[in-house]
Amino acid sequence: MVIFLTKANQKPKREIFHLFGKAVFVFLTRVIGAGSVFLTQILLARWMGAAEVGIYIYAFSWCNLLSIVAGIGLHAAAIRFIGQGLADDRSDLIVGFSRRGTQIVFLVSVAFALAGAGAVTVTNGIISPTYLNALLWAAAAIPFLALISWEGCVAQGLSWFSLAFLPSNIYRPVFFLGAVAGAWYLAQPLNAANVMLYHLAVMASIWVVISLYMKFRLYKQFPKVKPSYQTSLWLRTSYPLLIIMLFSSYFLEINVVSVAMYFQPDQLAIFNACFRVAVLIAFGIQSVDAILLPKAALLFSANDTDGLQRVTALTTQLKFWSAVIALVILWFFGKLILRYFGDSFVVGHQALMILAGAQLVRAALGPVSQLLSITGNHYASLFVSMFATALMFGLNHLLIPQFGLEGAAYTVLAVMSLEALLLSFVVKKRLGINASVFGIFKLIK
Repeated sequence: MVIFLTKANQKPKREIFHLFGKAVFVFLTRVIGAGSVFLTQILLARWMGAAEVGIYIYAFSWCNLLSIVAGIGLHAAAIRFIGQGLADDRSDLIVGFSRRGTQIVFLVSVAFALAGAGAVTVTNGIISPTYLNALLWAAAAIPFLALISWEGCVAQGLSWFSLAFLPSNIYRPVFFLGAVAGAWYLAQPLNAANVMLYHLAVMASIWVVISLYMKFRLYKQFPKVKPSYQTSLWLRTSYPLLIIMLFSSYFLEINVVSVAMYFQPDQLAIFNACFRVAVLIAFGIQSVDAILLPKAALLFSANDTDGLQRVTALTTQLKFWSAVIALVILWFFGKLILRYFGDSFVVGHQALMILAGAQLVRAALGPVSQLLSITGNHYASLFVSMFATALMFGLNHLLIPQFGLEGAAYTVLAVMSLEALLLSFVVKKRLGINASVFGIFKLIK
């Protein structure tokens, strides 16, 4: 189909190779980072056991979620406002957005860290002692993780892809793996609290370096630019994007926190391993999305609907076929992959395939949530995401007690499919484009 299309029009051919080239870089960084995360969790599962790994996963999931909430949606708004600044040649707004966003993320994340540590301390005795220390270190890590994510989103909006993805996708997981392996080699005690402390140290070190480099890079790109601020507009736009971002990009962490109410730590570790293996499919999806969004923001600002349809359709094709290939691989090798975590993890294979199916559905329907966010239609996404989140908690309550791991996986499949389907209708109505895998037919004229 693509061959037929490029014979009639060479522009899509050039664009798809341009997208593919940049997507390969992002994909490779995600694969290396994911490989480090998998290897770390495999080693931790073998060195500490599934129960301690489950406690660490629970603590880090809270850290990850609260670090994003601390950004109050500015992370998601970065691509939109920086894209508008580039399209309008307003470097003063770009510099102002970066500075004000850093100030806000820093202050709010520190407040969250203090509040989280206080809440954990006050509830001592209610929270199991096995969770207590890990949660305290997780609270201390919130500001560092929030600021690393924020710097990455600003860099992505400016199409500085190395700065956007290397710190989060390569440096943090690889250095964390090194820290854990070093502790094991030196015969240091490995438990959930100590591992969370090692992760905190890695995050703090990375943030110091990238923060200094980001300031240098911004000054070099926009020298002697006096910043302008539209703080009320930025905040008013970012609040609803927060919920959308949590559901679309941090659904794993939300699920881990949700299912932890029903699973023992060892079961939580198995579910997390299955979800993370299934999310391998999303790496191709997110890698292509990372290249699409800055370009889509510029096309929307220029009122180029045809261009937006073209780049979205080609992007979805890459995402969908990557997901199909990944699903086939998991069908044949899923049990082998899970066995690397430990023999007890193989029981999650059926849940793994259900979770992989959910990723395929999301890929087939396209980057609908992201498109609505960068085009100012975020309120439509907000209501759908709120409904989907409520549905997730309800289905977990109904399905997990009866079906266990598979029940949690069926919840993910139902919620992700319904959310993507509803948003695809909104994209077609609001933007006039078909973001699904069938949108390629609109390019054939």
